[in-house]
Amino acid sequence: MRTSLGRALRRPKTYTSAVKEALWTGVNVAMYPAGVLGEALEQDASGAFGGRFSTELPLCYMEPEAAATPIVMLHGYFHNRSGFLLMRRAFRRNGFRHVHTMNYNVIGHEVEELASQLSGYVENILNRTGSTRVHLVGHSLGGLVARTYVQEFGGDKRVHTCVTMGTPHAGTYAAWAGRGRAARQLRPRSALLDRLNSDTREFPTRFISYYSNLDPLVVPASSAKLSVPALHATNVLVKDHGHMSFLMSRELIRSVLIALSNLDQAAPVAPVTALPKRSSSTSTDASSVTSA
Repeated sequence: MRTSLGRALRRPKTYTSAVKEALWTGVNVAMYPAGVLGEALEQDASGAFGGRFSTELPLCYMEPEAAATPIVMLHGYFHNRSGFLLMRRAFRRNGFRHVHTMNYNVIGHEVEELASQLSGYVENILNRTGSTRVHLVGHSLGGLVARTYVQEFGGDKRVHTCVTMGTPHAGTYAAWAGRGRAARQLRPRSALLDRLNSDTREFPTRFISYYSNLDPLVVPASSAKLSVPALHATNVLVKDHGHMSFLMSRELIRSVLIALSNLDQAAPVAPVTALPKRSSSTSTDASSVTSA
C-alpha cells in the first residue's frame, strides 16, 4: 500500500483529482438541502448544469422496453438524492422515462433494513409504471444496499442491472471513522460483507462496478471491485476520480447511459477516460474495463 501511495504522490494527476474532488464535494454540500425538500424538485434540472452528453447510441430512439425500464438511484452514507441531480437529468434527457431517487436515513439502521425499504420502494414503482423490472444505480453505501436487496431480499427477480459506483464491496478502513450500524457493516470482514462475498449462487441480474484508483473513502481502492465469481460482474476503472467526482463525471454518466440503454446482458460496458479528458473520446485504454 505504501508503494502505491508513493507512486500516487509522484503523479501530477493525483493533485488535479484532489482539487476536482474538493470542488465537487463543495457542490454536493451546497445541493444537499434540495435533496431534503423532495423528489419533485428534481423533475427538471435543465438549468442546473450546462453542456450536453455525447453518446455512442441514439438513446432518444432506444428500444421501448429499455426506455420504459425504471431506474432507481441510491445515495451514499450521509448524503441524499441531491447527489444524483446531474445524472438524473442526463438519463431523462436521453430518453429514460422513469428515473427515481430514494432517500433513506442511514443512522440507526443496518444495511438489511435499508434493503427492505428498497424492496417496498421498488414494488411501488413497478405497480405505478406497469414494469416488471428496474435498474439500480448505487453510489458508495447505496451500492451495498442494492446488492443486499438483490442477493438477500429477492431483488434478483426485479433487478435487470445493478450499477455500483465507489462502493466498498470488500469493506473500507475509512468506515472506522463512521457512526452507526451501517458504518460498522462497511468495515472489512464485517458479517454482512463476508456473507455477500461468499455467496456462490448465480443471479440473472447484471452487475457493473465502477471503481477508482484515487478514491479517498475506499481504502484500499481495490475494495470497490466486485470480485465475487458467481456475480460475473464487470469492473470499470474510473481513473483519477475521487469519491464525489463519480457523481459529476460526464464520461462515467455516459458509460452508465449506454449500459442501461442496452438490455443485452452480454453487451460490453463503455470505458471511462481519465482526468483530465483526453482530446479524442475514442482513444481510451482497453485495460480500463475488466471482467471479474
